[in-house]
Amino acid sequence: MTGIYMWIIISVAALIIDIITSGFFFAGFTIGGISAVIAWMLGKSMFIQECAFIVISGVAIAVEFMWFRKKVKNKIPEPPSLEEKYLGKTVTADKDIENEARMKVEGIYWAVLNKGDKIYKGEKAKIIGISGNKLVIKK
Repeated sequence: MTGIYMWIIISVAALIIDIITSGFFFAGFTIGGISAVIAWMLGKSMFIQECAFIVISGVAIAVEFMWFRKKVKNKIPEPPSLEEKYLGKTVTADKDIENEARMKVEGIYWAVLNKGDKIYKGEKAKIIGISGNKLVIKK
């Protein structure tokens, strides 16, 4: 009779830990514990119950891991690259820019490289590329 209590305690403890942590890792142990209880109900030896627990828990954890990884991978968006984030944006010059200068773009100071005519303070310029760590702009 002690075998069933052990499996019930393991299953319930794993379920409680899983609910508290919400990591879905311990649910596999709950499933394994249920399989051990079923083995006990079928009159199998403690060795068979332990084997059922280990094998079923391992399979359940592997399936949970694959499912969770697939679900998380699909929900996390790729961060935009610098090109995607800045290319095509229009910025206002905060000082005259003939060739190279520093200017604030979206709150970040960037080295800018002017590939067109001189840009005067207050004029708009378009970001047309990125060269190393410099934004390439043109009027």
